[in-house]
Amino acid sequence: MMKQNNFATKIISFFLCFTLVFVSFAAFAPETQAKSLSSLRDQQAAIKDKVKDSEAKIKELEKQQARQEDIIAELNNQIAQLNEQLDNVRGQKSIINGDIKDTEKKIRELDEEIKQLDAEILEKDKEIEETIEIFCERIRANYIAGETSILEMFTASSSISGFLNRLELFRRVTKNDQALVDQLNKEIAEIEEMQKKLEEKKTSVEAEKAALVVKRNDLQSAENELNATQSTIIAKSTEVNKKLADLNYQTKKLEVSLEKYNSEMDKIEDEIEAFLKEQASSSGSSGGSSSNAGSASSNVSTKGWQWPVPYSNSYISSPYGYRNDPISGAYKFHSGIDITMASAHGKKLVATKGGTVIRAVHSNSGYGNYVMIDHGGGYSSLYGHCSALAVSVGDRVSQGQVIAYIGSSGYSTGPHVHFEIRYNGEKQNPSHYVSK
Repeated sequence: MMKQNNFATKIISFFLCFTLVFVSFAAFAPETQAKSLSSLRDQQAAIKDKVKDSEAKIKELEKQQARQEDIIAELNNQIAQLNEQLDNVRGQKSIINGDIKDTEKKIRELDEEIKQLDAEILEKDKEIEETIEIFCERIRANYIAGETSILEMFTASSSISGFLNRLELFRRVTKNDQALVDQLNKEIAEIEEMQKKLEEKKTSVEAEKAALVVKRNDLQSAENELNATQSTIIAKSTEVNKKLADLNYQTKKLEVSLEKYNSEMDKIEDEIEAFLKEQASSSGSSGGSSSNAGSASSNVSTKGWQWPVPYSNSYISSPYGYRNDPISGAYKFHSGIDITMASAHGKKLVATKGGTVIRAVHSNSGYGNYVMIDHGGGYSSLYGHCSALAVSVGDRVSQGQVIAYIGSSGYSTGPHVHFEIRYNGEKQNPSHYVSK
Protein backbone atom coordinates (compact mmCIF):
# COMPACT_ATOMS: atom_id res chain seq x y z
CA MET A 1 0.00 0.00 0.00
CA MET A 2 2.88 2.34 0.90
CA LYS A 3 4.55 1.55 -2.43
CA GLN A 4 1.39 2.40 -4.34
CA ASN A 5 1.15 5.73 -2.51
CA ASN A 6 4.81 6.52 -3.33
CA PHE A 7 4.23 5.64 -6.97
CA ALA A 8 1.14 7.88 -7.13
CA THR A 9 3.09 10.70 -5.50
CA LYS A 10 5.84 10.40 -8.11
CA ILE A 11 3.29 10.46 -10.92
CA ILE A 12 1.64 13.57 -9.54
CA SER A 13 5.05 15.27 -9.04
CA PHE A 14 6.03 14.47 -12.62
CA PHE A 15 2.83 15.99 -14.03
CA LEU A 16 3.24 19.05 -11.82
CA CYS A 17 6.83 19.60 -13.09
CA PHE A 18 5.75 19.07 -16.69
CA THR A 19 2.92 21.56 -16.21
CA LEU A 20 5.23 24.15 -14.70
CA VAL A 21 7.81 23.76 -17.53
CA PHE A 22 5.09 23.99 -20.19
CA VAL A 23 3.54 27.06 -18.58
CA SER A 24 6.95 28.69 -18.21
CA PHE A 25 7.83 27.99 -21.82
CA ALA A 26 4.45 29.26 -22.99
CA ALA A 27 4.89 32.38 -20.89
CA PHE A 28 8.44 33.15 -21.94
CA ALA A 29 8.49 32.01 -25.59
CA PRO A 30 6.67 35.10 -26.93
CA GLU A 31 8.91 37.30 -24.81
CA THR A 32 11.97 35.57 -26.24
CA GLN A 33 10.62 36.07 -29.76
CA ALA A 34 9.80 39.68 -28.99
CA LYS A 35 13.26 40.23 -27.62
CA SER A 36 14.80 38.67 -30.74
CA LEU A 37 12.80 40.94 -33.04
CA SER A 38 13.48 43.92 -30.80
CA SER A 39 17.21 43.12 -30.83
CA LEU A 40 17.19 42.91 -34.61
CA ARG A 41 15.31 46.19 -34.84
CA ASP A 42 17.86 47.80 -32.48
CA GLN A 43 20.74 46.48 -34.57
CA GLN A 44 18.98 47.71 -37.69
CA ALA A 45 18.49 51.18 -36.18
CA ALA A 46 22.14 51.30 -35.05
CA ILE A 47 23.38 50.38 -38.51
CA LYS A 48 20.99 52.88 -40.09
CA ASP A 49 22.53 55.56 -37.87
CA LYS A 50 26.00 54.46 -39.01
CA VAL A 51 24.86 54.54 -42.63
CA LYS A 52 23.41 58.02 -42.24
CA ASP A 53 26.56 59.19 -40.45
CA SER A 54 28.80 57.71 -43.18
CA GLU A 55 26.66 59.18 -45.95
CA ALA A 56 26.73 62.59 -44.24
CA LYS A 57 30.53 62.37 -43.92
CA ILE A 58 30.85 61.32 -47.58
CA LYS A 59 28.71 64.28 -48.65
CA GLU A 60 30.85 66.62 -46.56
CA LEU A 61 34.04 65.12 -48.03
CA GLU A 62 32.58 65.48 -51.52
CA LYS A 63 31.87 69.15 -50.78
CA GLN A 64 35.45 69.58 -49.58
CA GLN A 65 36.69 67.79 -52.69
CA ALA A 66 34.63 70.12 -54.87
CA ARG A 67 36.08 73.14 -53.06
CA GLN A 68 39.64 71.81 -53.42
CA GLU A 69 39.04 71.09 -57.11
CA ASP A 70 37.79 74.68 -57.54
CA ILE A 71 40.96 75.91 -55.81
CA ILE A 72 43.13 73.73 -58.06
CA ALA A 73 41.31 75.02 -61.15
CA GLU A 74 41.92 78.61 -60.00
CA LEU A 75 45.59 77.88 -59.23
CA ASN A 76 46.04 76.25 -62.64
CA ASN A 77 44.45 79.32 -64.20
CA GLN A 78 46.89 81.55 -62.30
CA ILE A 79 49.82 79.38 -63.39
CA ALA A 80 48.64 79.62 -67.02
CA GLN A 81 48.45 83.44 -66.72
CA LEU A 82 51.90 83.56 -65.12
CA ASN A 83 53.34 81.39 -67.89
CA GLU A 84 51.86 83.80 -70.42
CA GLN A 85 53.38 86.77 -68.57
CA LEU A 86 56.73 84.97 -68.32
CA ASP A 87 56.69 84.24 -72.05
CA ASN A 88 55.98 87.93 -72.69
CA VAL A 89 58.77 89.12 -70.35
CA ARG A 90 61.24 86.61 -71.78
CA GLY A 91 60.29 87.72 -75.29
CA GLN A 92 60.96 91.35 -74.37
CA LYS A 93 64.23 90.34 -72.74
CA SER A 94 65.27 88.53 -75.90
CA ILE A 95 64.54 91.63 -78.00
CA ILE A 96 66.41 93.90 -75.57
CA ASN A 97 69.38 91.52 -75.45
CA GLY A 98 69.47 91.73 -79.25
CA ASP A 99 69.29 95.53 -79.08
CA ILE A 100 72.10 95.58 -76.51
CA LYS A 101 74.27 93.39 -78.76
CA ASP A 102 73.59 95.75 -81.71
CA THR A 103 74.42 98.77 -79.53
CA GLU A 104 77.63 97.17 -78.27
CA LYS A 105 78.57 96.51 -81.91
CA LYS A 106 77.95 100.18 -82.72
CA ILE A 107 80.11 101.20 -79.77
CA ARG A 108 82.92 98.92 -80.96
CA GLU A 109 82.65 100.38 -84.48
CA LEU A 110 82.70 103.92 -83.09
CA ASP A 111 85.69 103.07 -80.90
CA GLU A 112 87.45 101.77 -84.01
CA GLU A 113 86.65 104.97 -85.97
CA ILE A 114 87.82 107.14 -83.06
CA LYS A 115 90.97 105.06 -82.82
CA GLN A 116 91.65 105.59 -86.57
CA LEU A 117 91.03 109.33 -86.20
CA ASP A 118 93.39 109.42 -83.23
CA ALA A 119 96.02 107.78 -85.43
CA GLU A 120 95.38 110.29 -88.24
CA ILE A 121 95.63 113.20 -85.80
CA LEU A 122 98.86 111.77 -84.43
CA GLU A 123 100.23 111.48 -87.98
CA LYS A 124 99.15 115.04 -88.83
CA ASP A 125 100.71 116.31 -85.62
CA LYS A 126 103.94 114.61 -86.61
CA GLU A 127 103.83 116.19 -90.10
CA ILE A 128 103.18 119.62 -88.59
CA GLU A 129 106.04 119.19 -86.16
CA GLU A 130 108.39 118.21 -88.99
CA THR A 131 107.22 121.11 -91.18
CA ILE A 132 107.49 123.58 -88.34
CA GLU A 133 110.96 122.27 -87.52
CA ILE A 134 112.09 122.80 -91.14
CA PHE A 135 110.43 126.20 -91.21
CA CYS A 136 112.12 127.20 -87.97
CA GLU A 137 115.52 126.13 -89.31
CA ARG A 138 115.00 128.30 -92.31
CA ILE A 139 113.88 131.27 -90.23
CA ARG A 140 116.84 130.81 -87.90
CA ALA A 141 119.22 130.59 -90.85
CA ASN A 142 117.65 133.68 -92.34
CA TYR A 143 117.90 135.50 -89.03
CA ILE A 144 121.57 134.62 -88.65
CA ALA A 145 122.29 135.70 -92.21
CA GLY A 146 120.41 138.94 -91.79
CA GLU A 147 121.16 141.60 -94.45
CA THR A 148 124.42 139.89 -95.48
CA SER A 149 122.54 137.01 -96.92
CA ILE A 150 120.64 139.36 -99.17
CA LEU A 151 123.91 141.12 -100.02
CA GLU A 152 125.51 137.83 -100.67
CA MET A 153 122.68 136.90 -102.95
CA PHE A 154 123.22 140.21 -104.77
CA THR A 155 126.98 139.86 -105.09
CA ALA A 156 126.67 136.27 -106.04
CA SER A 157 124.31 137.12 -108.80
CA SER A 158 125.71 137.90 -112.20
CA SER A 159 122.91 140.27 -112.89
CA ILE A 160 120.06 142.14 -111.25
CA SER A 161 117.53 139.71 -112.69
CA GLY A 162 119.39 136.79 -111.15
CA PHE A 163 119.39 138.47 -107.75
CA LEU A 164 115.67 139.17 -107.98
CA ASN A 165 114.95 135.59 -108.96
CA ARG A 166 116.86 134.26 -105.95
CA LEU A 167 115.11 136.66 -103.59
CA GLU A 168 111.66 135.70 -104.93
CA LEU A 169 112.50 132.01 -104.58
CA PHE A 170 113.46 132.48 -100.95
CA ARG A 171 110.21 134.30 -100.24
CA ARG A 172 108.15 131.58 -101.98
CA VAL A 173 109.78 128.81 -99.96
CA THR A 174 108.94 130.63 -96.76
CA LYS A 175 105.39 131.28 -97.93
CA ASN A 176 104.89 127.62 -98.94
CA ASP A 177 106.08 126.45 -95.55
CA GLN A 178 103.53 128.67 -93.88
CA ALA A 179 100.75 127.45 -96.22
CA LEU A 180 101.67 123.85 -95.46
CA VAL A 181 101.44 124.54 -91.76
CA ASP A 182 98.10 126.25 -92.24
CA GLN A 183 96.78 123.29 -94.30
CA LEU A 184 97.90 120.81 -91.69
CA ASN A 185 96.26 122.84 -88.94
CA LYS A 186 93.05 122.93 -90.97
CA GLU A 187 93.09 119.16 -91.45
CA ILE A 188 93.75 118.63 -87.74
CA ALA A 189 90.81 120.89 -86.91
CA GLU A 190 88.55 118.89 -89.25
CA ILE A 191 89.74 115.58 -87.79
CA GLU A 192 89.23 116.87 -84.27
CA GLU A 193 85.72 117.98 -85.23
CA MET A 194 84.99 114.51 -86.61
CA GLN A 195 86.51 113.01 -83.48
CA LYS A 196 84.32 115.24 -81.32
CA LYS A 197 81.18 114.20 -83.21
CA LEU A 198 82.14 110.52 -82.93
CA GLU A 199 82.76 110.96 -79.20
CA GLU A 200 79.35 112.58 -78.87
CA LYS A 201 77.74 109.77 -80.87
CA LYS A 202 79.57 107.22 -78.75
CA THR A 203 78.31 108.92 -75.60
CA SER A 204 74.75 108.83 -76.98
CA VAL A 205 75.03 105.16 -77.93
CA GLU A 206 76.50 104.30 -74.54
CA ALA A 207 73.58 106.12 -72.88
CA GLU A 208 71.21 104.12 -75.09
CA LYS A 209 72.97 100.93 -74.03
CA ALA A 210 72.77 101.94 -70.37
CA ALA A 211 69.02 102.53 -70.73
CA LEU A 212 68.62 99.11 -72.39
CA VAL A 213 70.61 97.47 -69.60
CA VAL A 214 68.36 99.15 -67.01
CA LYS A 215 65.29 97.94 -68.88
CA ARG A 216 66.76 94.43 -69.14
CA ASN A 217 67.48 94.44 -65.40
CA ASP A 218 63.91 95.56 -64.72
CA LEU A 219 62.62 92.72 -66.90
CA GLN A 220 64.93 90.29 -65.11
CA SER A 221 63.52 91.47 -61.78
CA ALA A 222 59.99 91.02 -63.13
CA GLU A 223 60.89 87.53 -64.37
CA ASN A 224 62.41 86.62 -60.99
CA GLU A 225 59.27 87.86 -59.24
CA LEU A 226 57.02 85.91 -61.60
CA ASN A 227 59.13 82.79 -61.13
CA ALA A 228 58.88 83.18 -57.35
CA THR A 229 55.11 83.65 -57.57
CA GLN A 230 54.84 80.65 -59.86
CA SER A 231 56.86 78.51 -57.45
CA THR A 232 54.58 79.58 -54.60
CA ILE A 233 51.46 78.73 -56.60
CA ILE A 234 52.89 75.38 -57.73
CA ALA A 235 53.72 74.56 -54.10
CA LYS A 236 50.19 75.55 -53.11
CA SER A 237 48.78 73.44 -55.95
CA THR A 238 50.87 70.47 -54.81
CA GLU A 239 49.58 70.95 -51.26
CA VAL A 240 45.97 71.13 -52.46
CA ASN A 241 46.41 68.04 -54.66
CA LYS A 242 47.83 66.21 -51.65
CA LYS A 243 44.83 67.27 -49.59
CA LEU A 244 42.50 66.22 -52.39
CA ALA A 245 44.18 62.81 -52.55
CA ASP A 246 43.72 62.48 -48.78
CA LEU A 247 40.04 63.43 -49.13
CA ASN A 248 39.64 60.84 -51.89
CA TYR A 249 41.29 58.24 -49.65
CA GLN A 250 38.96 59.12 -46.76
CA THR A 251 35.95 59.00 -49.09
CA LYS A 252 36.93 55.56 -50.39
CA LYS A 253 37.38 54.29 -46.83
CA LEU A 254 33.93 55.61 -45.92
CA GLU A 255 32.43 54.07 -49.06
CA VAL A 256 33.95 50.72 -48.08
CA SER A 257 32.47 51.14 -44.59
CA LEU A 258 29.15 52.13 -46.14
CA GLU A 259 29.13 49.01 -48.30
CA LYS A 260 29.89 46.97 -45.18
CA TYR A 261 27.06 48.66 -43.27
CA ASN A 262 24.66 48.13 -46.18
CA SER A 263 25.68 44.49 -46.31
CA GLU A 264 25.05 44.18 -42.57
CA MET A 265 21.74 46.00 -43.04
CA ASP A 266 20.74 43.59 -45.81
CA LYS A 267 21.63 40.64 -43.59
CA ILE A 268 19.63 41.97 -40.64
CA GLU A 269 16.70 42.87 -42.85
CA ASP A 270 16.78 39.35 -44.27
CA GLU A 271 16.71 38.04 -40.70
CA ILE A 272 13.79 40.32 -39.86
CA GLU A 273 11.97 39.20 -42.99
CA ALA A 274 12.63 35.55 -42.18
CA PHE A 275 11.55 36.12 -38.59
CA LEU A 276 8.28 37.78 -39.69
CA LYS A 277 7.61 35.00 -42.19
CA GLU A 278 8.25 32.36 -39.58
CA GLN A 279 6.02 34.18 -37.12
CA ALA A 280 3.27 34.56 -39.74
CA SER A 281 3.58 30.88 -40.71
CA SER A 282 3.46 29.71 -37.10
CA SER A 283 0.41 31.84 -36.39
CA GLY A 284 -1.33 30.57 -39.54
CA SER A 285 -1.77 34.11 -40.82
CA SER A 286 -1.88 34.63 -44.57
CA GLY A 287 -1.51 38.42 -44.21
CA GLY A 288 -1.79 41.28 -46.64
CA SER A 289 -4.28 39.78 -49.11
CA SER A 290 -1.70 37.33 -50.29
CA SER A 291 -4.36 34.71 -51.00
CA ASN A 292 -4.84 36.32 -54.37
CA ALA A 293 -1.20 36.12 -55.25
CA GLY A 294 -1.13 32.52 -56.39
CA SER A 295 1.92 30.34 -56.28
CA ALA A 296 5.41 31.40 -57.31
CA SER A 297 5.66 28.69 -59.96
CA SER A 298 2.50 29.42 -61.91
CA ASN A 299 1.37 32.36 -64.04
CA VAL A 300 -0.65 34.09 -61.36
CA SER A 301 -3.31 36.54 -62.43
CA THR A 302 -2.83 40.19 -61.60
CA LYS A 303 -5.89 40.27 -59.35
CA GLY A 304 -4.95 41.63 -55.97
CA TRP A 305 -1.61 43.18 -57.10
CA GLN A 306 -1.49 46.86 -58.09
CA TRP A 307 0.78 48.37 -60.74
CA PRO A 308 3.38 50.36 -58.72
CA VAL A 309 3.51 53.38 -61.07
CA PRO A 310 0.00 54.88 -61.09
CA TYR A 311 0.26 56.67 -64.45
CA SER A 312 -1.34 55.64 -67.74
CA ASN A 313 1.78 56.42 -69.80
CA SER A 314 4.14 54.27 -67.69
CA TYR A 315 5.75 51.26 -69.34
CA ILE A 316 8.36 48.52 -68.83
CA SER A 317 11.73 49.73 -70.15
CA SER A 318 13.65 46.57 -69.21
CA PRO A 319 11.95 43.18 -68.50
CA TYR A 320 12.80 40.45 -66.03
CA GLY A 321 15.52 38.01 -67.14
CA TYR A 322 18.94 38.01 -68.76
CA ARG A 323 20.14 41.14 -70.57
CA ASN A 324 23.22 43.24 -71.32
CA ASP A 325 23.74 45.35 -68.21
CA PRO A 326 23.36 49.05 -69.16
CA ILE A 327 26.26 50.08 -66.90
CA SER A 328 28.84 47.29 -67.17
CA GLY A 329 27.72 45.93 -70.54
CA ALA A 330 28.02 42.39 -69.16
CA TYR A 331 25.36 39.81 -69.98
CA LYS A 332 23.70 39.15 -66.63
CA PHE A 333 20.41 38.38 -64.93
CA HIS A 334 17.95 41.22 -64.25
CA SER A 335 16.00 40.30 -61.12
CA GLY A 336 13.04 42.64 -61.63
CA ILE A 337 11.36 44.91 -64.15
CA ASP A 338 12.26 48.53 -64.81
CA ILE A 339 9.27 50.84 -65.15
CA THR A 340 9.51 54.40 -66.42
CA MET A 341 7.63 57.12 -68.29
CA ALA A 342 8.09 60.56 -69.78
CA SER A 343 9.37 63.05 -67.16
CA ALA A 344 9.58 60.16 -64.69
CA HIS A 345 11.76 61.84 -62.08
CA GLY A 346 9.79 62.63 -58.91
CA LYS A 347 6.64 60.72 -59.94
CA LYS A 348 4.81 58.76 -57.20
CA LEU A 349 5.37 55.08 -56.42
CA VAL A 350 2.64 53.13 -54.60
CA ALA A 351 2.57 49.89 -52.64
CA THR A 352 1.59 46.99 -54.87
CA LYS A 353 -0.18 45.40 -51.85
CA GLY A 354 -0.67 46.19 -48.19
CA GLY A 355 1.99 45.16 -45.69
CA THR A 356 4.81 46.26 -43.37
CA VAL A 357 7.85 48.23 -44.47
CA ILE A 358 10.89 46.12 -43.61
CA ARG A 359 13.51 48.20 -45.47
CA ALA A 360 13.78 51.92 -46.20
CA VAL A 361 17.38 52.36 -47.28
CA HIS A 362 19.25 55.48 -48.41
CA SER A 363 22.29 54.51 -50.47
CA ASN A 364 24.49 55.68 -53.35
CA SER A 365 25.14 52.19 -54.71
CA GLY A 366 23.23 49.13 -55.86
CA TYR A 367 19.49 49.72 -55.56
CA GLY A 368 20.18 53.29 -54.43
CA ASN A 369 17.36 54.56 -52.25
CA TYR A 370 14.85 51.72 -51.96
CA VAL A 371 11.80 50.44 -50.06
CA MET A 372 10.95 46.82 -49.28
CA ILE A 373 7.51 45.72 -48.05
CA ASP A 374 6.55 42.42 -46.42
CA HIS A 375 3.06 41.44 -47.63
CA GLY A 376 2.82 38.28 -45.51
CA GLY A 377 2.50 34.69 -46.69
CA GLY A 378 6.12 34.73 -47.83
CA TYR A 379 5.60 37.58 -50.32
CA SER A 380 7.54 40.85 -50.42
CA SER A 381 8.12 43.62 -52.96
CA LEU A 382 11.05 45.99 -53.59
CA TYR A 383 11.14 49.47 -55.20
CA GLY A 384 14.66 50.67 -56.15
CA HIS A 385 16.49 53.79 -57.44
CA CYS A 386 14.03 56.19 -55.71
CA SER A 387 14.70 59.91 -55.53
CA ALA A 388 13.07 60.12 -52.10
CA LEU A 389 11.29 57.81 -49.65
CA ALA A 390 7.89 58.49 -48.05
CA VAL A 391 7.92 55.66 -45.45
CA SER A 392 10.16 54.27 -42.73
CA VAL A 393 10.93 50.79 -41.44
CA GLY A 394 8.06 49.41 -39.38
CA ASP A 395 5.36 51.49 -41.11
CA ARG A 396 2.12 49.70 -42.02
CA VAL A 397 1.10 50.64 -45.57
CA SER A 398 -2.04 49.96 -47.52
CA GLN A 399 -2.35 49.01 -51.18
CA GLY A 400 -1.97 52.06 -53.40
CA GLN A 401 -0.36 54.19 -50.68
CA VAL A 402 2.48 56.45 -51.82
CA ILE A 403 5.72 54.97 -50.47
CA ALA A 404 8.43 56.72 -52.57
CA TYR A 405 9.19 58.77 -55.68
CA ILE A 406 10.87 57.74 -58.94
CA GLY A 407 14.54 58.69 -59.27
CA SER A 408 17.92 57.52 -60.53
CA SER A 409 19.90 56.85 -57.33
CA GLY A 410 22.42 54.02 -57.02
CA TYR A 411 23.57 52.14 -60.14
CA SER A 412 21.17 53.67 -62.63
CA THR A 413 21.33 55.20 -66.09
CA GLY A 414 18.16 57.27 -65.82
CA PRO A 415 14.94 57.86 -63.83
CA HIS A 416 12.93 54.65 -63.34
CA VAL A 417 11.84 52.20 -60.65
CA HIS A 418 13.40 48.76 -60.37
CA PHE A 419 10.47 46.65 -59.14
CA GLU A 420 10.86 43.18 -57.66
CA ILE A 421 8.50 40.59 -56.16
CA ARG A 422 9.90 37.81 -53.97
CA TYR A 423 8.34 34.68 -52.59
CA ASN A 424 10.09 33.12 -49.61
CA GLY A 425 13.11 35.22 -50.55
CA GLU A 426 13.22 33.95 -54.15
CA LYS A 427 12.90 36.61 -56.85
CA GLN A 428 9.91 36.18 -59.13
CA ASN A 429 8.93 37.64 -62.50
CA PRO A 430 6.84 40.68 -61.51
CA SER A 431 4.96 40.53 -64.81
CA HIS A 432 3.25 37.36 -63.48
CA TYR A 433 1.79 39.42 -60.67
CA VAL A 434 1.21 42.97 -61.91
CA SER A 435 -0.07 44.61 -65.07
CA LYS A 436 -1.35 48.00 -66.03
